[in-house]
Amino acid sequence: MPSSHGVKSLSISLLGAPRITVDGQPLAVDTRKATAALAFLALTGHAHARAVLADLLWPESDPERSRSALRRTLSTLRGAIGEERLRSDRLTVSLDLEGAYLDVAEFRALVSDPNAGIDALGAAVALHRGELLAGFSLRDSVEFDDWQRGAQETLRRERAAALDRFADALAHEGRFEEAIAAARQRLELDSLHEPTHRRLIDLYARAGRRGDALVQYRECVRELDRELGVAPLSETTDLYNVINGGAAPAPIASVPAAPAGELALVGRGGELERLLAAYGAAGDRGGLVVIEGEAGIGKTRLAQEALAAIERGGGRVVAAQPHPGEQGLAYGVIAALLREVVALSDGEVAEAQRGDAARLLPELGTPPPGSLDEPGARLRFLESIGQLILGAFTEQAGAVWIDDLQWCDPASLEAFSYLARRLEGRPLLLLGARRTDEPDPERIYARFAELGERVALGRLARADVISLALRSGLEQPAAERVYRESEGLPLFVAELLAPGAQTQSGGVRAVFEARLDAVGETAAQVLSAAALIGRTFDADTLRIASGRSEEEVAGALDELGARGLIRERDLAYDFGHERLREVAEDRIGLARRRLLHRRIAQALAESHRDPALVARHLEAAGDDAAAALAHADAGAHARTLSAALEAIAHFEAAIALGHPDSAALQETIGDLHVLRGAYDSALVAYAAAAAASEANAAVAGRIEHKLGGVHERRGEWELADRHYEDALALGADEAAVRCDRSRIAWRRGELEQARELGFEALALAEAAGASAAAAQANNILGLLGCGREYLERSLELSAGLPHPGIRIAALNNLARDHAAAGELARAEELLSEALGQCAGEGDLHHEAALRNNLADVLHRAGARDQAMAELKLAVTAFAAIGGEDELLYPGIWGLTEW
Repeated sequence: MPSSHGVKSLSISLLGAPRITVDGQPLAVDTRKATAALAFLALTGHAHARAVLADLLWPESDPERSRSALRRTLSTLRGAIGEERLRSDRLTVSLDLEGAYLDVAEFRALVSDPNAGIDALGAAVALHRGELLAGFSLRDSVEFDDWQRGAQETLRRERAAALDRFADALAHEGRFEEAIAAARQRLELDSLHEPTHRRLIDLYARAGRRGDALVQYRECVRELDRELGVAPLSETTDLYNVINGGAAPAPIASVPAAPAGELALVGRGGELERLLAAYGAAGDRGGLVVIEGEAGIGKTRLAQEALAAIERGGGRVVAAQPHPGEQGLAYGVIAALLREVVALSDGEVAEAQRGDAARLLPELGTPPPGSLDEPGARLRFLESIGQLILGAFTEQAGAVWIDDLQWCDPASLEAFSYLARRLEGRPLLLLGARRTDEPDPERIYARFAELGERVALGRLARADVISLALRSGLEQPAAERVYRESEGLPLFVAELLAPGAQTQSGGVRAVFEARLDAVGETAAQVLSAAALIGRTFDADTLRIASGRSEEEVAGALDELGARGLIRERDLAYDFGHERLREVAEDRIGLARRRLLHRRIAQALAESHRDPALVARHLEAAGDDAAAALAHADAGAHARTLSAALEAIAHFEAAIALGHPDSAALQETIGDLHVLRGAYDSALVAYAAAAAASEANAAVAGRIEHKLGGVHERRGEWELADRHYEDALALGADEAAVRCDRSRIAWRRGELEQARELGFEALALAEAAGASAAAAQANNILGLLGCGREYLERSLELSAGLPHPGIRIAALNNLARDHAAAGELARAEELLSEALGQCAGEGDLHHEAALRNNLADVLHRAGARDQAMAELKLAVTAFAAIGGEDELLYPGIWGLTEW
């Protein structure tokens, strides 16, 4: 029956073949993708970007088709489980499980209690009807199958840990037969798990089944020999000998606690040597190394060991730390890095770099006027900040360390890529770390890693974990338990070997929970606010957010630091582990969570921090109206920095939250998608802008003009011309539209009409004194073969224009004219200038065409290696435009002049 408050009841059982009921009836959906989406959202337990879901379920489809399929699937799912359950906006999708039943959540709730008894553990074990989503798969999604396998392995480990605890608890009460049954289930999960073989030998003996104990030992010997080629450990053999000799096993003892102390670095000798070798080689040519692996694998610890060695050798280390949820903060990580660099020079910054650096660090003064979209501004900006970073290593070799690259904003990552390509002869190692279990849908992190060397970390071997545990003072059985519960993940090994951890049961989360339970009330409230601010936080923001006095916050920070929950970093603080922050955040109730987010947003706004951070916290606080305005401000800020992806995400978030001028935002989104070459997305955005501005003919005409431009870029001449005609009817700039229609006529082979339209456009532009339209008209006439002087006049007129697009076209067409006359050096010079302008504008399609033209010129000049390098870059850029369907839009590849 439906619940009393109108929300449909929902029961999701995923441990075994999926069983999902809505209001007591089986889930009624006609697609496996809907079930897969529901399972993914339920199991992960948080909101996901639409792009992540689309890539997960339709990895082989182009982005537009996968998004369309996702919309249909979500509509189906929403109809089945109810509007209140499936929550979505333009950016994200989430599942509301309040009041719902989820067997995985029930299982984890039962085993998370460190004091769980036999009944609770037995109930948890009984929930497992089989493997997660047993018998379920998606034939056309390797990505989903990979996620499913990973989730199955995680649940398998959690089930194994629960069975271990269950068997131990039963044995402590003398219920040996039941303990044997639990241990047999555990062995079915991993027949090579020697501790379970040993537990069964022990349990059989205690149950008076000596013969079965000896048989179990022989089974253990056979399995280890057949699969691993090794003999049992000495403690297994010793137990067998005791029982075979007729003696009873030793009494069951509790596990001793581990002493405090930092763990030694083990099992990473080869990887450490590779990092130090890369640093040694960096003195000649610079270097980039990215450490990769799952969360908690020890990437940070390995890097810290290498960085400590670099500092001991006299090297300098500069570091910055990205944080989850801050990917929308354009150049946020670069800004943090620049602050470190400026601090090293006591605030001294060369005038040549001060202006561009001030775009990110307001304390350096007033940034130069205009945005990075202006001609050459973006390249100058990247070069300035690159030189500022490199300047810190002029007299001293060293390393730049960026942890958690998966949370780095795309703009900062682009700047790092720019820097990585300019390290030749610089004594600098760029060292980064990236979590491979975080989504990378556009491969932006992977592409950065491909610029250098990648060091992949796996889990610690059993021998390494046992060695650490023994060195920490544990006996062999306790050391085995550490390996069993940690599964070789260094983060969990460290937590399980921390003081007092061995007195806990319930796995690593229980360890974190116990550490948080130990803090005082005031410190706990302060820690809650810190958890919502992010991995790194400062005392002033924390004071405003927590509502506590300055003295109370200072005392709480001292207590939290003494307990090892946070650490001080210069003028800020940091959680010791991201997982610890996540657990602290999970403990905050909804009402207090919203209150804290609202206070954090207020604190950040008062300190004039990036509006992206303010927007994120306002949204989390439930203040949609204020969040929409803040997202729009954040998008505008990102756009001035030429950070298109971040800008689009913020503008879309502003629209989803009800921004009052959605038409203008949609038009801006369309403009940014055009520069990226994402033409399907641009058409969608422009169409939305047109629909929202029907009452304003001037705006509607401008948008029709832009729609025509997109279709022209895709080679759809008829569609483009129809839009241009509609734009004229709506009052768009007549000279500019006639220029575009002239070009369309030329592309269709109608040369006379093209020239007629071009001269009409020129006359209109000159009569109106419109420099941009006049420059465009001269460019068109030069393109139509009316004489080189038209192209030179276009170039002259375009010099003072605010946007470089017309000048780039004139440079390109003039270069082609010189190339046709055999004047290859001048053609190369003009194309190189055009490429510099285009890189600043960020127009991927025009950049591809320019590189293709430059490759032709270089080939004719005999520079074949350079020509091939440019051609490869051109092909890569062309392939990234308009999706992967080349046959559908052949005009994309045919663009050479415009």
